[in-house]
Amino acid sequence: MNEIGFWATPLLLLPGVALLILSTSSRYTRLHDEVHELAHLERAIHDRIRNNLARRGRLYRDALVGLYSAVALLSLGSLAGAIGALSGPDTTWIVVTLTGISVSAILFSSWLLVIESGLSHEIIEDHLAHVPREQESTRPQ
Repeated sequence: MNEIGFWATPLLLLPGVALLILSTSSRYTRLHDEVHELAHLERAIHDRIRNNLARRGRLYRDALVGLYSAVALLSLGSLAGAIGALSGPDTTWIVVTLTGISVSAILFSSWLLVIESGLSHEIIEDHLAHVPREQESTRPQ
């Protein structure tokens, strides 16, 4: 691979990371809305949902920190590769190291989002468990 292609390689991951950041930020905003709705829930499920929402908030925060770190590391890796390509010293190890660390951050953030998805499902089940069901006698047979 030529030197220009090598330092540009980490930049190819940035659109995917940006999409993860966009979707995670959107989900984080939705979590904020859910916290406001919490005040209207029955006390019986209030504490469990409150704890899950707080845990989801921490997971989102940690995932976003990991994703933003990945963006910074990928950009830094490309910058180091570009400077090395212009100045002459071999910076291959810097680009590879920073790219590897950033991919690890992306994997870690993805794992946190998988855990958060499980908590979201628990909250949905809690909500559905307290939604009144239709009376059997009112259903047409």
